[in-house]
Amino acid sequence: MTDVLRVIDFGRVTPLRSQTLWHAVAYGVSAGAPPALSFARPSDPYVCVGYHRGLDEVDEQYCRAEGLPVYRRMVGGGPVYLDVGQLFFQICLPARAVPASRLDALRTLLAPAVTAFRAAGVAAWLDDDTEICAGDRKICGHGAGQIGDAVVVCGNLIERFDHERATRVLALADQAQRAETLRLMRRYVAATPVDTAAFRAAMTSAYAGALGLAAAAGELTATELDRLAELDGRFTSREWLAGPAMAGRAQARRARQVKVRSGVWTFAAESGDARVVASVVRGTVNRAHLTAPGLNDSTEAAQRALAGVPLASVPDVLARFGGPGRQLAAAFAAADGKRI
Repeated sequence: MTDVLRVIDFGRVTPLRSQTLWHAVAYGVSAGAPPALSFARPSDPYVCVGYHRGLDEVDEQYCRAEGLPVYRRMVGGGPVYLDVGQLFFQICLPARAVPASRLDALRTLLAPAVTAFRAAGVAAWLDDDTEICAGDRKICGHGAGQIGDAVVVCGNLIERFDHERATRVLALADQAQRAETLRLMRRYVAATPVDTAAFRAAMTSAYAGALGLAAAAGELTATELDRLAELDGRFTSREWLAGPAMAGRAQARRARQVKVRSGVWTFAAESGDARVVASVVRGTVNRAHLTAPGLNDSTEAAQRALAGVPLASVPDVLARFGGPGRQLAAAFAAADGKRI
């Protein structure tokens, strides 16, 4: 591997280019270009969905009405709302230069970002779920993946965050789930408005030091420029946006689940005439909204009884509420914390 870390500041770019530029860099690094740390800020708001996720997770009608483009990236994760209040960063290395274990690779490539946040005045830390946090609140969204023979980790400095819009772009049929998702977003996702130039400088220093590379201002190679033109076309095609065919995806989505941060999520599910909307924090029920024929005056008691209960214990708690409780327990069984 070369001993140079290219540092490329793309500045403010279109929403499309805020995605295709770093993908082009990944293809370039895969083809032998030097490792790169890049920065970009989208000029306008948009929505981006992970490679393997369904487009039905996005409220496309709302996005069209609001003029929000929707793009599909080549790394994982659910749909996210992105705008000018976020500075994106991407670190890209040859796959051979990072640990083979995905968890070890993530820790290796996110640790310098934590160092940079601290240098910029944010008391950041990397939690056990590889989430960059301040206290118990997520301050940096990230995605990772391998493109060709290159590994890329993307993140963001969130200077301002529109919690309402980040929730509204999601396709959520149940308004109780939307309200719970918004409540948890406000509680567990925080902006950290710091000096942008200082943050970029700290990121450059931290990554160059951690990787043992000499940072130098860089630019796109000829290969990357060619890839960029191709990616612009690919990312604006309806076929690419539709995503890969995934057998059984509808069956796998018995519950509509939304991740707010690692260990914090909401879901909505039903079994027969029984319906559950709940929020989950660290494996326990935070709040539950229950609807079931026959529950009647016991609804509030059942909702209170579930607060703070581990998911595994929910059937035992609901069994006290007879047939309606058993129906609700069947709806709860559709929730899967490992799937989000």
